[in-house]
Amino acid sequence: MSSQLAALCAVTSFLWLINSVEDHQIVEQPRLSSTLILLIASFTSYAISHFSAWLPGANGRFDDELGLSSTGNKTKPISQRNLPKKPRRYFVLILIICIILRLESFHRVTADLQCSKPGLEAFLPLLIIAYQLYASPRRARTFDDEREEFTQTMYEAFSDFVAKSLYVAVISTSLLSFGVYLALTSEPKSTLFCSSRNDWAKFVVFVQWTGVVLDAAIVIIAWRILAWARTTKSRLRTLAGILLVSGLGAGLLWVMSGDRMGGDPLFWFDCVIDGLTLATLLVSSSLLAPEGGNVLGLVGVVTFITGLLISLHKVFTLGSWENVSGWATWGAVVAISVGFSLFVYSTDVRRVAFIHRSLVVFLLLLLVIAVSIFTPIKMSKGMNAHPLSKIIYDARVESDRWLIHADYSDSLPAAVREYQERNHGRAPPKGFDKWWEFANEKKSPIMDHFKQMGDDILPFWGISPVKLREDTRRAAKEFDMALLKIQNGTAKHNLPQTNPYKAVMDELVELTKDFAEHLPDFEMAINLEERPRVLAPWDQIQRSAAAGMKRKKSSSLLPGGGSRDDESVEDDMPEPKLAENADKTDMLRNAMQPDALRELTALTCPTGTKVRSGVHWDIRDFCSSCAKPQSNGQFLTNQGLSLELCHQPDLMRLHSFHMAAVEVLPFTDLLPIFSRSKTDNYADIILPLKRPSELKEPFPPKSQPFEKNQKKLFYREKISRVFSPKELLRGGQQERLVHLTNLAPFSTQKHRMLLPNAKRDKAHYREVLTAPVNSLLPFDVAFSSYSPCDITLASCPHDFSSHSIKESTTTDPFKNQYILTLDTDTGPSPLFPSVLASPGNVPFLSTIFKEWYTERLRPWVHFVPVDIRFQALHSTLAYFVGLKDQTKEHGSTDGRWIANHGARWASEALRREDRQVYLFRLMLEWGRLVDDDGGRGGG
Repeated sequence: MSSQLAALCAVTSFLWLINSVEDHQIVEQPRLSSTLILLIASFTSYAISHFSAWLPGANGRFDDELGLSSTGNKTKPISQRNLPKKPRRYFVLILIICIILRLESFHRVTADLQCSKPGLEAFLPLLIIAYQLYASPRRARTFDDEREEFTQTMYEAFSDFVAKSLYVAVISTSLLSFGVYLALTSEPKSTLFCSSRNDWAKFVVFVQWTGVVLDAAIVIIAWRILAWARTTKSRLRTLAGILLVSGLGAGLLWVMSGDRMGGDPLFWFDCVIDGLTLATLLVSSSLLAPEGGNVLGLVGVVTFITGLLISLHKVFTLGSWENVSGWATWGAVVAISVGFSLFVYSTDVRRVAFIHRSLVVFLLLLLVIAVSIFTPIKMSKGMNAHPLSKIIYDARVESDRWLIHADYSDSLPAAVREYQERNHGRAPPKGFDKWWEFANEKKSPIMDHFKQMGDDILPFWGISPVKLREDTRRAAKEFDMALLKIQNGTAKHNLPQTNPYKAVMDELVELTKDFAEHLPDFEMAINLEERPRVLAPWDQIQRSAAAGMKRKKSSSLLPGGGSRDDESVEDDMPEPKLAENADKTDMLRNAMQPDALRELTALTCPTGTKVRSGVHWDIRDFCSSCAKPQSNGQFLTNQGLSLELCHQPDLMRLHSFHMAAVEVLPFTDLLPIFSRSKTDNYADIILPLKRPSELKEPFPPKSQPFEKNQKKLFYREKISRVFSPKELLRGGQQERLVHLTNLAPFSTQKHRMLLPNAKRDKAHYREVLTAPVNSLLPFDVAFSSYSPCDITLASCPHDFSSHSIKESTTTDPFKNQYILTLDTDTGPSPLFPSVLASPGNVPFLSTIFKEWYTERLRPWVHFVPVDIRFQALHSTLAYFVGLKDQTKEHGSTDGRWIANHGARWASEALRREDRQVYLFRLMLEWGRLVDDDGGRGGG
């Protein structure tokens, strides 16, 4: 029983490690974390050695009171047990070298994980049994064996045959490894690609195999060393010494690499937890070392449990887009079950986690029968109708309900009540009556729903007016910032005639002319960059928001404008600073690197969320749990939830916004900065600020009817970056899109799509070769030019295969029925508003950004949402245009309806007048916050 407890601890700690590493930050600094974990495990093992007599299964060769060992129904002296060959003196040194090399191979593979092959680790048991067959061949049959067989029962004879048969041992281990391999290789893959121009990527699979061989060497050598330890105490201290020297060796490599020192408390906490868990795994495993050949049994049990859990998950997802191969799932379950059933007898594993092997085999038999019945039924079920038909219908119904909620009040008193109900009981600001009249005059379709504005403003209610005014001036003195001043009913800004953003601020001032007389005096710091600027920690924002929730307007609604103290606004305005005039060399030297940016972004998420708790490093496989909350099958349905990053850690390595160096550093404290767009993690206040390019283009653009446009999905992008890290070149959303839709004909990359069956009466998710499907779908996706870096500053060649990028001149996008708009490296696509306003085009929108109008648009009603992972891009386009000679056009009518409805809504809710209505209300809210007599109830 004691050895079973040790085995249970070993298996449990191993499963905990492999499942928790995905949520930990240790992969972000691999060499440092490896050093710390090994050292912590070493110290822990040494400490445990002082309590060796209390440990389960403590049975060193010369421990007191342990002169006998039970083996089956017979009792043999320990000296006669099947111990491995006695280790040589240099084995300890070899083991330490193997551990260090294994860690390095793991770091190398994870650096190019998208080039690796899944499931190779499943063949570890095969390598171990190959060694055992070579080093310790099964003993020859003797007269005693034959006499014993004569008196055995049929069951005992079968068990004895299995235990002594070389063929059964090899076959059972092979089946087990193959079944686990099948389970591990059926995961959907992400769209990150492995560049053929990356020489190192060609050796990733070789390094993977090297790592598996090193794993086998580590297990075998450690088993030989620990099995011959004189006592349990000496065994644990030997283990502690090996870990200590290995940790020091890993630390030396860390120092030589020049990697930075981690400073996040969560990183250190993860290292401590993983170090303690590793110590538990190794100590528990070392207690089983004197069991002789049982090292294969332990490795097999761990492999079995891991593979079985993955296979059962696959069974439950049969028929969904996550699992399209029923036969692979069935084969994995059968191979694992049959293989392990034979394996427990061939390796003499009596119990699996306290469960007798006979019961385990019986349960596996029941599992095989159940899966054999369930799999064909589930796979033949299919879908009678395309899910997008229902998704679009439901979206239309929900859109109608939302519009009623957004435009509920029909009078000023009703609007005041709605405001109080939606803003924590707080009364509207002074001048709200003038805003109501203005909004009605401009025929605004939205009178009550300004949730984004309320969420943006709320944290600043916890800051005093004096500090807000000081912080505004402080922010206005930074790079690419402007100061907008409202004084005595007039708006002005501080940008000189030569500033390239002057036209943008002029247009913003022009928007205020119709209502500036109703505004109090205040100043606003305007971010001129596309990239948002305020990356404040979640704890700070929550404290400020909680303080603001307690403050309510103490006076009733007052007509007219608010307080106008001429001394409340300074007369002098700071000189603006342009980043383009700064020293580029210094800016590049001091730029924030992607890993540091991701760490700051993680701090903006609530405690316990996936992004806050760890770093997503498995970029090879699709993160189903990340996409599932906002999706229906493959398809994105909840656009609002998709813009929230904290439950989607994979987006940190799938979007260029999180993967490029930042020259102008973000603010890490809560500053009142107004920006045109932001992601959910930034605390900027969104305002309707146009881009310089939008001032030059006609709006809405000229377009022809939907039917006259080409039936294509069009995308063009010009990429020009100062510096592009390798991970951005293989994983940025623009690069992934162009690569995915322009694969060479000989490419073996696969994609999962919703396709009809042979009778065309049902639809099923199927895995198909991507390249042939690309030729059947009307993709017109390319870069108009691609220059990922300035070679005068950094050597950074294109990380594209010749077939995965096609450079072309930009053509008129509005001559295509479907136009895909993607975020840039710093913000949302500037093309999207124009596409939305065109009745001849359907906008396909893929974004992580929010703008002032984001909450006014409904997915599948005004635009087609596309997940940034692109898992449903092919299925979505096939729904609208059909697949040549294979599927019908289900969504042509829906496409025309979305194009017309989106354009009509843009002409009603995204006009210049709607920007004025939004800006007027935003300025009233801000004017109240910075006014000492604004009725805040405190400060």
